[in-house]
Amino acid sequence: MKKLLVFALAIAVSMGFGCAITNYSLITDNDVDGVVNTSGNAYVRFSGFFVATIWPDGNDNILNFVDQKTNGDRTLSTSNFFTSSTDSPFKDDLYCAPDWQGCKVTTSNDPEVGDVDDYDYTFNTSCSGARSMSLLLSTARYYGECGRSQVNDRSLKLIALANEMTPITFRGATWLRGNLSALNTSILLDNRNGSAYSLPMTSQIGITANLAQRRLMIDMSNPNNRNLAQNAINWNNAHPGPGIHATLTVDGNDFQYNLKATNQARSWPTVHF
Repeated sequence: MKKLLVFALAIAVSMGFGCAITNYSLITDNDVDGVVNTSGNAYVRFSGFFVATIWPDGNDNILNFVDQKTNGDRTLSTSNFFTSSTDSPFKDDLYCAPDWQGCKVTTSNDPEVGDVDDYDYTFNTSCSGARSMSLLLSTARYYGECGRSQVNDRSLKLIALANEMTPITFRGATWLRGNLSALNTSILLDNRNGSAYSLPMTSQIGITANLAQRRLMIDMSNPNNRNLAQNAINWNNAHPGPGIHATLTVDGNDFQYNLKATNQARSWPTVHF
């Protein structure tokens, strides 16, 4: 069950540990002949997997939204879909839900012209899901918004890797199960300021995926996983830079991501274990 692990790791590290999109590409549509006015929040639907973070007291599922004006200026935000430990950690995604009730964990201004910081944001620590938010993502528009998700080379490559995990039965459905560890995984972090760090994989991270529903769960209930997260946080705090270029390699397959840790990511939340 090796080959899906690169997919699982890419999703897990770039999104599963709580990822807020703070910089996004211009949304255009040939049918409307130009820049799209979303008329409020548009739900950013991933072309890969939806990711939930499992905690002992319940599940966090971070949702990203984009609000774009006619001039292309965008406001990006995140909310959390929280469920108890006995419920499904994912919201029903059959129909588009462009808005979400409740507070915003993060909010970012993303002007189309003159954007001086790809990772600017405000953070509401009192919001549900704040504990699962630790990464900021600057990304091109390959996810799709509110039902306009498009197939792309990356998603096809990721789905193609999904044939060697172990099938299990979970709540009456077939899921795939695997582990990320030092035997198959390496993570290289570059702060774009002259420092690089090979993050040691000192524990196993359980990954459970449902391909049919495009859903993925990351098991962070193992206290040993704190060391992995804390090592990354400590390095980032000691070697600040404009952002992190992360290279995730599993079984020789590389994925590249541009990330930045939130200001609140100073220590891993041990209170939850």
